[in-house]
Amino acid sequence: MANGAALRSLSDGAQRLVEGLWRIGGGSWNERTDALSAEADGNVYLLTSGASHVLIDCGTRTGFPAIRANLERLGFDGSQIRDLLLTHSHWDHSEAAAQWQAENDVRTHLNSVGRAFLDRGDHRLLGYQIGPPPHDFDVFDVDHGVDDGETFQLGAIVATAYHLPGHTPDSTLITAEHGGMTFGFCGDIVFHPRQEDGPILGQLCSLWLSNLDHYIQSLQRMLELDIDLLLPGHGNPVCGKHETRLATEQTLRLAEVLAHDRRLRENVGI
Repeated sequence: MANGAALRSLSDGAQRLVEGLWRIGGGSWNERTDALSAEADGNVYLLTSGASHVLIDCGTRTGFPAIRANLERLGFDGSQIRDLLLTHSHWDHSEAAAQWQAENDVRTHLNSVGRAFLDRGDHRLLGYQIGPPPHDFDVFDVDHGVDDGETFQLGAIVATAYHLPGHTPDSTLITAEHGGMTFGFCGDIVFHPRQEDGPILGQLCSLWLSNLDHYIQSLQRMLELDIDLLLPGHGNPVCGKHETRLATEQTLRLAEVLAHDRRLRENVGI
């Protein structure tokens, strides 16, 4: 794992995490990490193995130019990205997908639940409606609807999907074995705990059908997995099996406390 000084360095417009893995986009998440692209962007990761280059989440249209520039500073161009892997549908992780598809021959992967929503024209899981109008989201195509437990190829990279709903119905943890480590790209399921505040959940909202009961079940399932490096959708990575388990346990405890708050659940509808 790159040390803290390296993670804070923005000299090349990207953060090298380990060999073959970079964070090339993402906002500061309210000044909790370095901003590499638009402030509204979720984290965008580049995973490479030989000639295989995978983008995990893609941020917003506003952040697209900075993310593309960061990619080019690393010596890559958009035409080399053949796979775009989305952890869930949310706009801050997916809004630039249509632009990537328009400019490059990229295959887009999204949980099959999210794909089904898009196929029937239901945009609730995209979440862009939470912002002020006008809403001009460019809907993207999903080439591969990813099922729970499915193992699939991203060029030379082998990925496995774990459907972990709660934050959204299509939230998915994607694991990949790389360099003797298990990476876990988890979107907004678990984050690096904040020293001053402790753990935080992915934002809960009835618009995108958040469900605390499902969230608890998903976190319990996530505890069964061994992950060496957890790559969340915002903030810094969580390094090490013990640290990943601790972050997941803390998140689970928070979800359980909220789930037992009857007034909160009645008023928020989750």
